[in-house]
Parts: sequence; C-alpha cells; structure tokens
Amino acid sequence: MKKRAIGIIGLNHNTAPLEVREKFYIKEGSIPDILARIQQEGINEAVVLSTCNRTEIYYSGDNNDAMVKKIRHVLSDAVKAGADVFDRYTYSFRDEDAFRHLFLVASGLDSMVIGEPEIFGQVKEAYRIAASSKTTGFFLNKTFHKTFNVAKRIRTETKIGYNPLSISSMAVELARRIFGSLDEKKILVVGAGEMCEVALKYFQREGVPDIFITNRTFQKARKLADEIIGEARPFESLFELLTVVDVVLTSTGSDVPLIAPDMLHTAMKKRKNRPLFFIDIAVPRDVDPAVNDMDNVYLYDIDDLKDLSLKHLSNRVKESEKAQVIIEDEASRFSEWLDKVDVNPLISHITATADIIRAREVKRTIARLPDRDPEVAAAMDAMTRSIVNKLVHPYLALLKDTQDPAVFDALKKLFQFEENDENDVDSGDTGV
Repeated sequence: MKKRAIGIIGLNHNTAPLEVREKFYIKEGSIPDILARIQQEGINEAVVLSTCNRTEIYYSGDNNDAMVKKIRHVLSDAVKAGADVFDRYTYSFRDEDAFRHLFLVASGLDSMVIGEPEIFGQVKEAYRIAASSKTTGFFLNKTFHKTFNVAKRIRTETKIGYNPLSISSMAVELARRIFGSLDEKKILVVGAGEMCEVALKYFQREGVPDIFITNRTFQKARKLADEIIGEARPFESLFELLTVVDVVLTSTGSDVPLIAPDMLHTAMKKRKNRPLFFIDIAVPRDVDPAVNDMDNVYLYDIDDLKDLSLKHLSNRVKESEKAQVIIEDEASRFSEWLDKVDVNPLISHITATADIIRAREVKRTIARLPDRDPEVAAAMDAMTRSIVNKLVHPYLALLKDTQDPAVFDALKKLFQFEENDENDVDSGDTGV
C-alpha cells in the first residue's frame, strides 16, 4: 500500500507579522467547524492548533498535494485570505519534517519565548478537541502521543523548562524595564484568561501594590483577585480606570479592539496627558494600533516582546541544543516506524487474530474428544491452519497490492484493528 502522508500547513511568529497572525487566529469554539469542513473535503484526520503565535493544521491521508490544496481552501474561506497571503506567510511540511516540527512546537523550542511551558498544554488541548470531533485516527493518534512523550522526555532530560518563561512573564518584565520599579505604579489587567492569570502571579512576585482587574464577566475578575492579587472592577468602569492607571496589560478573547483612539483622547484629557503604557498580548489585538500615534500613549504588542525574549535565549542555547539532539533521534526512529506501519501491523494483526480464534477452537474441540490422540490433535491443528490461511489470504493480498486508503480503513474496521490499537494510543506508547 502507498504510504500515507502526515503533514502540516501553517504560519507562526517567525513567518508572519501580528496583523497576519491575528487574521488567521481561530477561536477554540470555531475549531470543530473548521475540522468538519476539512472532513467534508475528504480528509479524515486533522488537528487545528491556534495560539497567539501560530495557527497550524496537522493532517494525515493519501495524496499530500491534494490535501494541502483542500486545507488551504478551507482555511482561506474561514479567514478570508487570498492565495498571495498563503504564498507569502505560510509553510507546509510533510512526514518527518512535519512531526519533527510538531516535536519542536510541543517542546517549546519553536516558541517566541524558548522553553515556555504553556504551548505543551495548548497542543494537548488542540488534540483533545480534534479527538472529540472524531477527526483523529490511527496516524495522528500515534503522532500526537509520540509528540507528548518526546516533550516530556525533553523536560526530564534537559533544563529547557528550568525557571520557565512565558509571554506573560515577558510582559511583566517589560513593564518593569519601562519604569525601573513598579512599587508606586497602578496597573490594570484587562481579561481573566490564562495569560492574565500568569501575569498576575508575576506582578504578585514583583510586589506591585495597586492592581485592578476587569473583565466582561465580573465573576471571573473577582475570582482572580481573590485567588491571586488585585481589586476586581466591573467592565463598565474601563474608561474610569484608564484615567488613573499607569500600565494596562490586556489579553482578552475579543474579536475587535476594546480600546480605540476616541476613548483614549477623552481619557488622556482627564489624565492631563500623563503617560499611559499599554502592553497588549492579545491575538486578535485588544488595543487599536492607531493609539500609538497619540501623544504620551505608548503601545507594545506581542511582537515587541521578541527582542526581550532573545536576551534570555543565550541562557537556554545549551539546553536547546541537547533538546534538538533528542528530537532528531526521536524523529528518525518514528519515521522508520511509520515506514512500516501502513501495512505490516495490520497484516500481523489479521493473522494473529485469526490464529488465536483457530487455536482456541481446536483446543476446545480436542478437550471434548474421548480419545485425545496426539496424532489426531496434530492433524486437526494442521488442517485448521490451512483453512484459516486460505481464508485470510485474499485480505492480505489485497492489503499488499491496494493503492486505495479506503480499503485499508475498511479492513481495519473489519478486523477491529483501530479499536484494539486505541488502548495503546491512550497510554501514550507508540511502541517506538
């Protein structure tokens, strides 16, 4: 059988600026719909990973070139982007290059902040959503569980995750660099998601005394204030807060900017033009980029954190090199395993399953015979082997000769190969 492709098409912080990444950002609630549309194109295995720094679609199936075109069509329709945008900013990998890239992503080695821990959870969540949407099968199950094992191995065998950094921690460090000290500064955190939660913990470590938290759902803001630090305020008080704070760190899930020039013009008058700093780590952005043109308003977005993250890279280069060696080794071994997986495991499964049933029935029959003659038992064993071999031979021959992945899938279901294999998949053990 023709080898199935495992591939990826996507863009990230290295290939696309923020204004393009936010256009391609897919909200978690919209991912099942994208997956369904990919399936309608005849691609049965797909996973969508979309974060502030990347949007990537992993897939598996036959005819890689056709799948790339179909996925580009689905994604283009979803984000309203033309072919020129795809050609300029996206990348695509297949087979060993694809799962090597996934290993790097899940391990935090392809992140803006090298070694950041959040991406591992984001990859796991992307896989969970796809599995719940029934768009993963044998190949992506194996690929992602292998990925989780590789990422855990890297965390265990290197110090890449030691003293972990993140986008949120970089944002807090940026605020500290702006002012030197945050002791006498008032800070507003807009949002109540994971990024804001992590940022609040860093602000807490900095000993910042005056922190306000606001969110569209007030209960979430109050929960963060109660559990970490800060004073929760209703979202309706956003304008009032902008007139008194020194720094605004924002990361919400809004589709449109929450803070626009019109609002700020009025707020700045009340502030008597006292400087106001925004650190916007949301994708899509929460602060209209046009505010950066206003006097005494300073806006930093997620891409502005790149330079800061590079200053920490030197401390992680050695551990990153160790991790790269692990990934190359694991990618090579997984590639070798995949070269054989299309047919051989299913052939072994079919023959083993048939022989288990045959041997069990022979044993039961011989046990019921009044005279358990060894020669009769041997003859019965030989005869049943011959019958079973002849029965399964057409299936095995079809597997070896077919070029149709639908035949492969049908035989997996017929002989319950997928069901038995899922126990192995759930354990996270790929057998390689």
